[in-house]
Amino acid sequence: MSHSLSDRHVAVVGAGIAGLTAAYRLQQAGVRVTVFDAQPVVGGRMGDRREGDLVFNSGARLVYPFGQAFNRLVEELSLGDALVPLHRLSAQCIAPGGAHTIELMPSPRSLATPGLAAGERLRLVTHALSMRRLKPRVDPDWATSALDADPRLDRITLAEYIRETLGPNVLARMVEPVFRATRSFNPETLSALFYASTVPHMIGETTVHTLKGGMGRVCHALAAQLTVRTSTPVRTIRRGAVGDGVELTLANGERVHADYAVCAVEGSLAKALVEAPTSAERTMLDAVRYNALGVVHYGFALPLPPKMNFAMRGQPGRIATYQQLPAAPASGRPLNQIYCQLTPEAADEAVRRGLENELDVLVREELRARIPDFDRHVVAVANQWIPRKLPVFSPGYGARVANFWAWQEDRRQGGASAIVYCGDWLSQALLTGACASGERAAKTLVARMQSAVTRVSA
Repeated sequence: MSHSLSDRHVAVVGAGIAGLTAAYRLQQAGVRVTVFDAQPVVGGRMGDRREGDLVFNSGARLVYPFGQAFNRLVEELSLGDALVPLHRLSAQCIAPGGAHTIELMPSPRSLATPGLAAGERLRLVTHALSMRRLKPRVDPDWATSALDADPRLDRITLAEYIRETLGPNVLARMVEPVFRATRSFNPETLSALFYASTVPHMIGETTVHTLKGGMGRVCHALAAQLTVRTSTPVRTIRRGAVGDGVELTLANGERVHADYAVCAVEGSLAKALVEAPTSAERTMLDAVRYNALGVVHYGFALPLPPKMNFAMRGQPGRIATYQQLPAAPASGRPLNQIYCQLTPEAADEAVRRGLENELDVLVREELRARIPDFDRHVVAVANQWIPRKLPVFSPGYGARVANFWAWQEDRRQGGASAIVYCGDWLSQALLTGACASGERAAKTLVARMQSAVTRVSA
């Protein structure tokens, strides 16, 4: 019987940033790792896509500066120069009384937002100070870190929290447009955990990043150092008897044995992937939900100045985010592009009407009204439908996640299992959170394997 980690084989299912991070950390620990992914390219929702001359992201568009696990990876992979800073990123929010500026990273300029009551402006100042005091107590990679600060944050909606602490106009004119335009969420569907765990680390910051060469740059760098089988869907993960490891059944009928598995797919897919889940696994997986995102990308013949608009809730139209991107051939974008992201309501409409692959139908009239001779200048169209964009941390979900990690890391409970789970659905609805979950899953599994080796040696 093997007595070292180098004799262990771990199968990682899912080649997004969570799975690749887990695989990389496991390999660093001396474990033999094979990564499987159904798609032809790695990256999952942290990657790049191309349709003809249109280029766009597969999901994530920005990197926040506060992800510790992600920043460690970037440093180890010598990719610091690939981080492209975007300073003071903002959008013009289209509102009934005219447009106003919304900053992605809040600053004192937010006090100038029109339509706020005097008391709300004062509360913005006191709220910023309270958020700064909260900063040492919360980790932006982990939504559940805010539970220790105030468990009530997991029991109320973000909409309720903002109304109570800041006021209804701050919700309508500042918070709601950002969540709808950047995350395709309405604040009444989420708990306050995401906000309370990330905003303390945003206040006073001015810079976010994108990646030179595309958002998939880090994932491709990780994959280059790993054994990765793309275009290889895994149909099932089955646990054997205790000590017998796991068996993966691939879509082509091949069976792969491994000592352990890391399930790094979206949580809503894991339920169908893992055979005979335990009660704790089933309880967690039953709670996972994702929102959907619809985007239409247009190639445009005429030059376009840079522009980004968010739409205030209640504005006519189906576009939550409108962005003009000038052509940048040197960066791999040969065409002027227009990015149109649907509102959450329009995404629901697309599902009801079966238009997931024809999203252009929903927004073209709006664009014709916005841009003269729009149809004549369109040279390319790509409809992008992401059925599982971000996990929904609804009220009560954070406590489930915390309980599941406690089970997964307890050697008397989940610690006896040959399967470990990771992903943004178990951390934070950000790529940096997904990365952190992969690192934690690897650490958990290494401890599990070392414990098994110690028992065998004894």
